[in-house]
Amino acid sequence: MKKNILVLGGTKFFGKKTVNLLLEKGYQVTIATRGNTPHAFGDKVDHIILDARDGFHEGWREVTSHSWHAVFDNVCYTKEDARLIIEKLQGNMEQLFFTSSMAVYQGDKDGYEESDFDPFTYTIDPEKNVTYGEGKRQAETVFYTEAPFPVTSFRLPIVLDTDDYTERLLYYVEKGVNEETIRFQYSDVLVNYVKGSEAAEAIVWLIEHEKEGIFNISSRDAIPVQTFIQWLEEGVGKPIQVVYSGQPEPDSPFSVKHDQYLVSDKLIREGFELSTLEEWLKPLIRELRAQVENK
Repeated sequence: MKKNILVLGGTKFFGKKTVNLLLEKGYQVTIATRGNTPHAFGDKVDHIILDARDGFHEGWREVTSHSWHAVFDNVCYTKEDARLIIEKLQGNMEQLFFTSSMAVYQGDKDGYEESDFDPFTYTIDPEKNVTYGEGKRQAETVFYTEAPFPVTSFRLPIVLDTDDYTERLLYYVEKGVNEETIRFQYSDVLVNYVKGSEAAEAIVWLIEHEKEGIFNISSRDAIPVQTFIQWLEEGVGKPIQVVYSGQPEPDSPFSVKHDQYLVSDKLIREGFELSTLEEWLKPLIRELRAQVENK
């Protein structure tokens, strides 16, 4: 029997890639979305209109009328979202897979490992300002301390690909092609990212193998910002004018004040092969350059 998988979200970027890969592998996939973004899956998926943040939305009736081998939640951002999933789906699914973020980690460290944020011991402060990172910390804490079902979370850095709707890498490629100055805070901080297609492959692999727990998913290595600039110069075929200001650069999406990268050795030890940055980031820069030049 084909496994029945519910995907909350899944119409954009690596969520879309994950759905396509699940379909290729023969899973029976249902997507649940608010219906604001058309999906490209045709009749290959069932589609439930659902606002997953509204506990009274009529779509929950259909969602809870089924049993799910797995639920992939790509749209949970807060403790309230997490508690609603627990309330609605306990007893209706075997395992939850949840998109978290590198943003759960805090402070300057030589690479973040999964143990650097422990949702089992984290105390939710109701008075704390809920940023994106804090929302993900609280959501993880609720899932791991309150859910009656197994939970797997994916902690991702910035995700890049040709269809990245945030266009963060495209920002730098366009600057390079147009010979405009690029600004960073520091040149020697270490960073890493993950390619959208590889993120989807890792997520599907974890679902297939029913892995439980917390997993960083990133490139297997990290590079200093100055190496990224060198690769950008190679990719656009022009020297890059760059300023390292020592000050926050909010308009420069890859600019950070200290090392910010994931150590994904745990996933590798489990048996999934991750790529190095050079293997995919250099070709991706060239692909985006061609997009810019062909506009």
